[in-house]
Amino acid sequence: MQRLAQTQEWLCAETPQRWRDKWKGEIRGGLLIINMTRKTLLNKAIKTYRDEGLAALLRKSLRYTTPRIIRPPTVVNPETPTPFFILKPVYNLGFRNKHGAGTNVMEEDWDSLILLDACRFDDFKLVNTLTGELQSRISRGVDSPEFIRKNFIGGEFHDTVYVTANPHVHKLNGTEFHKTITEPLSAWDDERQCVPPKSVTRTAIEAHEQYPNKRIIVHYMQPHDPPLGPVATELRAKHQIVGPQHDGGGDESQRKRIMELVADGTISIKKAHEAYRETLRIVLESVKPLLEKISGKIIISADHGELFGEQPYPLLGKLYEHYRNPRTIELCKVPWFVVDSESPRRKIIEEKGIGESTTGSREDVQEQLEALGYKWIRLNTYVTIFCQQNII
Repeated sequence: MQRLAQTQEWLCAETPQRWRDKWKGEIRGGLLIINMTRKTLLNKAIKTYRDEGLAALLRKSLRYTTPRIIRPPTVVNPETPTPFFILKPVYNLGFRNKHGAGTNVMEEDWDSLILLDACRFDDFKLVNTLTGELQSRISRGVDSPEFIRKNFIGGEFHDTVYVTANPHVHKLNGTEFHKTITEPLSAWDDERQCVPPKSVTRTAIEAHEQYPNKRIIVHYMQPHDPPLGPVATELRAKHQIVGPQHDGGGDESQRKRIMELVADGTISIKKAHEAYRETLRIVLESVKPLLEKISGKIIISADHGELFGEQPYPLLGKLYEHYRNPRTIELCKVPWFVVDSESPRRKIIEEKGIGESTTGSREDVQEQLEALGYKWIRLNTYVTIFCQQNII
């Protein structure tokens, strides 16, 4: 009961009101499930010790606890032992000393900021055909959650509207921006398991028309996987590289993300990179109609980059994808493209707005997170929250 009271106290202090009411009826069930899990693990430990001895118990305990403590990247080199990722803070510190903490995008000068998800600087430079000046910046994040946390959360940007197809928008408190528009999340494409970039463009154009005196961020989900285009269609048909289907159909054990298939050698790095660049071309084509409709100083950038088997650090082996990886140039050096524009700067007005949009539902967010490879651990709402906050 004391733990229950502590948890309820934390719940009231740390969560928005709209979540508190929904969760109060589930808290006891969440704690009960966690206690049952603990008892199950204890029973297994006792049985292992009795049947196989102390050495086996220590070996299995290490195998179970290491990934939960160190939290390796989502996609790892099968030959890299998980404990090696305990070196990640050391490598991150070295990267920071050499390249700095990264750019706070909210402190930069722009009227419209277009974010491409997981877009590398070198590939943008190779693929881009838009006219403008290409610069670079060091991103504050190696993945979307870190980028959002270090650029947006806790700030007050009443002069800015955020249009996003990124499901990690749920990490925002809902009060950072004048308005957060999540409508693109409702335009989910079941077949390709993503939000098509054209849907983001439509919503972004409407936002610029509705808020002509606001800075506007437009967050596309490409070139983040799953890939789009002819090469992607070929790979998808052969390897089932999409995320979980909404209806749960098909053999989920056979479904893998493209970078998992690259890491295990099923798909070549060359082919995966080809699909990635093709996806980048597609999203840039979708950005063009937006550029024709908006005015002011426009920047095209990215929240982070992508890894295709590079080996930037000793011991860690080849690195893939981005989520939870150490900071590297491939992940943190992002394009900062100043679009050529003869239109005048917009007059930006700062005023407190209505906060978070409710257009995109929690189900939309969950489904897209799963399709992007992020595991939604949900025995119920409480178990997810308590595990993240180390309350239990």
